[in-house]
Amino acid sequence: MTTQAVSIAQHHHHQHENGQDHVHAESYAHVQGGPTVLDIGGEIGAMIVTLSPAAEGTELHLRSTHEPPISIHTGVWRRGFGDRVSTTAVFAELVEGSYWVLDSSGTDLRQVEIRGGALTSIDLRD
Repeated sequence: MTTQAVSIAQHHHHQHENGQDHVHAESYAHVQGGPTVLDIGGEIGAMIVTLSPAAEGTELHLRSTHEPPISIHTGVWRRGFGDRVSTTAVFAELVEGSYWVLDSSGTDLRQVEIRGGALTSIDLRD
């Protein structure tokens, strides 16, 4: 099996008619589904969240109980796992600790504990 990871940062420089040169913000190519690479170990863990197919193309948000709190989000995509296909959100690199999974309005939905060096898996299907 071949796995390809894509992370492309682009800077775009150009001059406008008024002669001013400036740089646009970086943009990154995003993987929409496909193989997942986790970067865990030490105090870094990861989490896979299974969602209903209707959630595909949305984002899932987390907020930590760390001080100050860490907020993070990731895309929800259909991914293959062997002969199965699931709609998942993958948080590939999380500092260990307690996190709240948030609903679309930002309200606490479910609390999860992330352990360094471990993969946490939760199911939020209806």
